[in-house]
Parts: sequence; C-alpha cells; structure tokens
Amino acid sequence: MNRHNILIWFLAGITVTGIFSCSDKLDLEPEQAISSGEVFTSGSTALSALYGVYSRSQRLEVFGGEPQAIAEFMADNVNYVGVLGIKDIGAFTTAPGNSYVSEMWRLHYDVIMGANAVVDRVPGISDPAFSDVNRKMYVAEAKFMRAILYFQLLNLYAQPYQVGQGAQPGIPLVIQAFDGTITYPSRATVNEVQLQIEKDLLEALPDLSDTFADAALARGRATKGAANALLSRLYLYREEWDKAATYAKAVLDAPYYTLAGNYSFYDANSAEDVFSIQNTDTDNPNTGSGSWSTYYRPVSAGGRGDCPFTTELIQAFAQEANDLRYAMSDEGTAANREVRRFSLKFPNVSTSKDNAPLIRVTEMYLNRAEALATLNGVNQESIDLMNTLRTRAGLAGWDINSFVSGADLVNAILNERRKELCFEGHRRMDLLRRGYSLRTADPDKKAGADRVILPIPQREIDLSPALKGHQNPGYN
Repeated sequence: MNRHNILIWFLAGITVTGIFSCSDKLDLEPEQAISSGEVFTSGSTALSALYGVYSRSQRLEVFGGEPQAIAEFMADNVNYVGVLGIKDIGAFTTAPGNSYVSEMWRLHYDVIMGANAVVDRVPGISDPAFSDVNRKMYVAEAKFMRAILYFQLLNLYAQPYQVGQGAQPGIPLVIQAFDGTITYPSRATVNEVQLQIEKDLLEALPDLSDTFADAALARGRATKGAANALLSRLYLYREEWDKAATYAKAVLDAPYYTLAGNYSFYDANSAEDVFSIQNTDTDNPNTGSGSWSTYYRPVSAGGRGDCPFTTELIQAFAQEANDLRYAMSDEGTAANREVRRFSLKFPNVSTSKDNAPLIRVTEMYLNRAEALATLNGVNQESIDLMNTLRTRAGLAGWDINSFVSGADLVNAILNERRKELCFEGHRRMDLLRRGYSLRTADPDKKAGADRVILPIPQREIDLSPALKGHQNPGYN
C-alpha cells in the first residue's frame, strides 16, 4: 500500500493518519512524511487522498465489522458470548471510559477529517491535466463518505429522530479541513447532523459517476446509486416516506443493480451490491483484533465465536420451513464453548478479505415496500416487492387479502427485513425507529431510554470544554 502521511487534529488530540491507495490500479510512488499541503498538488495525489479515505474506513472500528456487530447484539439478532470488553455494550453496562466506545468515535472522526481535506483542498489544485469532471467527482465521493460516516456515528451515539423529532443532542459536526486552529465543537442536534448528511448527498449526486468499468470500483466507490440509496435510508429513518420510496426507486430503476439469483453474491461485487467496502487478502480490517468474520464465525471454523444467532432469530426463521436465508448458517463452537448457530455471510477468517456489504439493492426493495405500506396501507406494489424477495428465499408469495391493515403489512415487512439483513448492522435502528424494544425480555429498551445509545467517550469530554456536562443520560 502506498502511504502518504498527513497531520490531522480533532478536538485536542493529534493523530497521525495514513492516506493511501487501497487499489492496485494506482501507480503512485510513496513519499515519507509529506505535509497536507503537498498531498493536494495534482490529480493523481488527489485520487490518492480520496482512496485513503476509503482505505481508512476499512478499519475494524469503522466499517470493518465492530459497529455492525454491536448493532446486532445490542438488539435481538445476536448474543454476544465472548470475553472482550465490548461485551459490556451488549449487556447495557458499558462505561464512558470503555476503550471500544472511544476508538469507534476517534476513528470515525479520523476518516471524516480525511474526507474534509479532500472536499476543501481538491478544488484548489492547480494541475492542467486534472480534468474538471474528475475534480468534481473526487469531491462528491468524499462528501458521500463523510455522509455515510456521520450516519453511522450518529446512530451509535445519539437517539433516533423519533425521540423529540430530531431535536435531541447528536454529535459534533466538523466539516472543515484542519487549518491549524484548535476548536472544540459542541454537539449538534440530530436534525442538524442529518440535514448535513442530506446536504452532502444531494450536492454529491450530480457529480458522482453512474458506475465504473472495474467491478471492484463500481461497488467500492461512491456512485449515484450509492448516494440515492443512502438518501432512501436517511429518509426512512426520518419518516419522510415519500422521499424514502422515491430514492429507493431511483436505485431499483438504475440498470446497474439487480437482485442476485441466489445467496452466493456476498463478496462477489455483483449487481446485488450498491456500495461495499472492498477488502483483499492483504488489505482488510483485521488489525489483530478482529473483523466481520472473526465476530461471526465459530471457534471451530477459526473465528472467535463471539456472535451466534439468538433463539429469537432462529424462531423468526422457523415460522416458515425451508427459508434459503436460514440455510446460510451452520453450527459450531461458540466462544463460551456451547454449540450454537452462526452466519455464513462472512466466511473468510484466514485473511478477513470479505467485503463489507454496507448497501445492497435488497434494502431498496425493503425501503420502498415499507414506505409505501406506511403511506398507503395494504397495497399491491409493496406486496409485489416483498414477493420478489420471498421467491428468492424459496418461500410462497403473499396475497393482498392476507393483511388486515397497513400496520399488519409493515410488521410483516419488518420481519422480512430482519431475515434479509441480519448480521449486516441494521437491526438495532430498525427496532428503535419503529418504537420496539431492543430486547423482547426487556420492554423498556426502546428509543429514548437510557443506554440504548453509546456514551460520549470520557476522553472526549475530558479534552473538550464544549462537551463537559453533555454526556448521554444514564452515563453520568
């Protein structure tokens, strides 16, 4: 990997980070300890900086599996049975000083600051060989990455939009590159962060590529389809149902995305993938502490066996026999030495090269179906969308007369969403935004309750005067 070092300062901490290419398609000579000003001198160094944003997002604590596993075991899809300190999060007993909580926060902002640098500095590059199309596209891709990073970080550390209609405290919003001035940003509201996410995506859309010829780039770089898809998810979470349905349809109508015929599409860079973080044998999230596969594969298969199915998830699949999605699992030895059921979505334990499936076209079927059912009650299009997914799963289709109300249909769609997207990091927010408890045995674990979100890291509160006194309730 080619590495260019730049200095980034967030709040009061200095972090040396690497901006480097995650693709062998670049032919750039590495340089040692070059300054941020020297990084942005040409089209090729701008692309290197952009690729560095993608590459740093591979890390375990960002899109490398850890936040996504947390989103499953804080909810009811996964039991965390391992021994790492992350178990406190699943038990709702974590403290603000928890190192996992702190590192996820720090490394998300680290990548965001890299994206900010691209957005701020690429437009000013003086290079006659740097085309205006590429210049605008690189900035648009960085805005997409900033948006998806803020989206995930906000979901972890702030209450969902449904609590106070977005007026609750969110997270600090930093959208400028570091210029040498130390600042201490306060917490923006959930609405303010989500409106910035929306702004970034809408501004990025015109300048993003439709696709790329290389499959890894078509699925691993931000495209118009990826921006439309993330907008659909944002609007779904904000209950802007018309927009959620419209932007989902924009993806479904695009010629670059279609459902795979079976479930062998994981890590295949197929038309099923809208946006995936690309990993290889030598360039992956496993920094010695884990990855998607080490969380989700059993000890008997070389993983840690930390995250087996819950009984409730098994029961959800058992409602209908021969669901092909359930066939994507096996039994093995868990971290606590019990024989448990595990997902097969991320099988590569040896090198952790499985791509991170952040957005799939399947989700757009689900988003549009849920939005239309919420708006219009029982309707044929929602049922047709779901029947497409159910047919692939080997299940019988639904009949419009099977549902007595729109709420009945919505609940059925949410159940299908659970089975389609399990282990990919969606379950926690799906429950919270719909007013359901994260745990069936604990009805109080709903949106607005203490500890259903993570604490602001104590390190950040200690460093920043703007964050003192602004800890999430339940952690004081």
